[in-house]
Amino acid sequence: MCVSVGRIAALVVAALVVAATAMVAVSVSPLVPTASAYYLSNACDEYDPQRAIYYQCVPDRSTFYTPDGVNPNAVWQGTEYTASRTSTIDPLDTVSVNIYDVPGIPPPAPYVAGRDYCSNPWYGNSTYEGKWQYTCYRHDVCYGSQLGRKFCDVNFWKNMISDCKSFGWYNPDRYACYVDARTWYYGARWFGADHYKPRKSSFEPAGT
Repeated sequence: MCVSVGRIAALVVAALVVAATAMVAVSVSPLVPTASAYYLSNACDEYDPQRAIYYQCVPDRSTFYTPDGVNPNAVWQGTEYTASRTSTIDPLDTVSVNIYDVPGIPPPAPYVAGRDYCSNPWYGNSTYEGKWQYTCYRHDVCYGSQLGRKFCDVNFWKNMISDCKSFGWYNPDRYACYVDARTWYYGARWFGADHYKPRKSSFEPAGT
């Protein structure tokens, strides 16, 4: 069957239009996950489709907002929760104080690898505690140094998330770790007040 040159040209143009339309459609449609989760278009926010949870990056893209919407980088040392008890240290003196040099509080015990600094809370044991040992230690030091419960807790979240990110994009453990970090953050946020006490000696935190 003979096809004219004009007909061929028309078919080519039509094919190109269809291809271009398809490319546009792909570029504006939502990403389709190929694994348990994926990065969103800004290459920083993440979404876990299995659990329908978004993790939104803070403006400097260094971490995620906490589950209750706080930018950890915007919480100054010495910051307490509204209506929480006041730190035993003058807040004006805690803005730049080093956690190892707090007036009136003994310096903390050094971190010892192999010890358990994560105290298996009743609200949810985690298989990722092994990744969080130094993070748990730092949270204990922060509480014992009375650097502000809110400051300590949002940085606990930030550090847990950093630990979880050692799992790659397509490793399901990455997002399961994020979920456990949410649980532990809320646990510290809601139930940590009784543990927010000045350190009594340089044997704390001891770990087990």
